[in-house]
Amino acid sequence: MEILNFGSSIKNGNYILHSEFKNVHNYIDDNNIISLVTTQIGKGPNNIVLNRMPEIANNTITISNQQLIIGNTALKIQLFETNNDNIYIHNYNLLLSKIEFLEKNIISEISPGSLGFLLFPGNEIFFTTAFEKAFISHVKNTMQDFSIEKLPEIARNMKGVGIGLTPSGDDFNCGILYALNYLNEILSKDFTEIIEACYLNSTGNNLISNTFLRYAFLNKYYENFHELLKALKDNDKLKISIYIKKIINTGHTSGSDMLSGFILTIKGVLNDKKYC
Repeated sequence: MEILNFGSSIKNGNYILHSEFKNVHNYIDDNNIISLVTTQIGKGPNNIVLNRMPEIANNTITISNQQLIIGNTALKIQLFETNNDNIYIHNYNLLLSKIEFLEKNIISEISPGSLGFLLFPGNEIFFTTAFEKAFISHVKNTMQDFSIEKLPEIARNMKGVGIGLTPSGDDFNCGILYALNYLNEILSKDFTEIIEACYLNSTGNNLISNTFLRYAFLNKYYENFHELLKALKDNDKLKISIYIKKIINTGHTSGSDMLSGFILTIKGVLNDKKYC
């Protein structure tokens, strides 16, 4: 077993097993969650990428002295940090066209039970139960008359909405935060206060959701999403297709929900001419 990448936001300490999945073992201490992951999940600020996963998740792991200790095995740590300079498209019209291209290319891939129905209303047919229809109604009411000034309110109303390990609304809010941070790099308008308000209104009692939200707030990317944005900038259609699939295959609907929040926010702001 070997560490391929080690997230730069991971702190020394003892961690206890939180949850175990095929490609992810999540561990927690008092305030943080870190994840042992396969290359399929990839790099991230709190991810430790292994060349192979332990057959059975250990109940505890320890990080100290530049080592990850799993049972009787000590692995040497090498840090990983993403460079965001290679993802930004500074021409507003070009960025909007790339986001619209992205939207067209996810239509056949997006999870049917996700918030993708906000982009593709035909997907509402996949929501059939009374709970699911109430879910759609709540989301559509929240998203009507979109404006950047309403985003903190939208984030509050989306918090915790849906089911799953990370509810759809929380993943959608991650997309909002990534979009606002992206726009904050390329537009003259300073969105810092709105970003902070969206983040504060997004966090709840779900430790995993809160972890993803924190890194979206801090503009720290996970590998697949970072590589998708880089491929969009480079106009690399093959890689765009590859990373769309990887993101959408993350979780039940998590990747689709995050992409939906990201696309809707970017389009909403860029189509509002007062910001461009």
